[in-house]
Amino acid sequence: MKKLRTPPSARLLRRWLALPMMGLLALAGCVTAPTRMAAPGDLGQTAEVLDVGTRAKGTGLFAAEDFQVGPYQVSHVKRGWGSSEGLSLGPFSNKTHKQGFQYRFKGQRDWDGSCEFRTKEQGLKIGVRLENNKATLSCSCQHGDQDARLELKDEWKPLEGRMHVGGAEYRMSQIAERRTQNGMVVEQSLQSPALGYRVDSLRGGGLAAVEVLHPGRIWQHRQLPAEQREPMACLLAGLMLYGPQDGR
Repeated sequence: MKKLRTPPSARLLRRWLALPMMGLLALAGCVTAPTRMAAPGDLGQTAEVLDVGTRAKGTGLFAAEDFQVGPYQVSHVKRGWGSSEGLSLGPFSNKTHKQGFQYRFKGQRDWDGSCEFRTKEQGLKIGVRLENNKATLSCSCQHGDQDARLELKDEWKPLEGRMHVGGAEYRMSQIAERRTQNGMVVEQSLQSPALGYRVDSLRGGGLAAVEVLHPGRIWQHRQLPAEQREPMACLLAGLMLYGPQDGR
């Protein structure tokens, strides 16, 4: 009895059809889960997590950037304004640049939020060019005469700042990716890729944190005073809008 053979044309067809599937399987094996910031160790078991609802990845003048974080709503995001000034006198140069955005934060009260990013570049050319560049990020949330604010300066190494909420002062720091360039660790700055920021008491001990990678989330210590939770969440939402600075 003769064994039936598959015609060559049919065998070739099966091989061609199998190639795309093999490629997809190989690609699936290479895909890794997107990076997410883990809860800081001292907050993981003691914090309430405010997850973000549906949030578009787009940012900019014409993007819809409304989103919900926990019980709060972020809306009316307006970007696009900025200003630049410069002065050059002989070997000395001085440039400043400002840009920012505004947003509305709704909880039990409505807060008007805004953030401004400022850079100052100073240069002196004496054979070689010496530069002294500084950047500052400041955010504020206001409801009537109530005001909460933060300021981060990358002249501090590592990057640090302060937050003021309801008469209380807290210390802030950046949680940055560890990256190297030519074998040297890249210093943290307000324009370097960041995972998020954390808020600590001046004596030490985590009180809150924010993940700025999309979609983002907020952690707040359950013992944080109730009257401070909402304005602090408003400020941390501003940092989410400022983002990780590397397009993610």
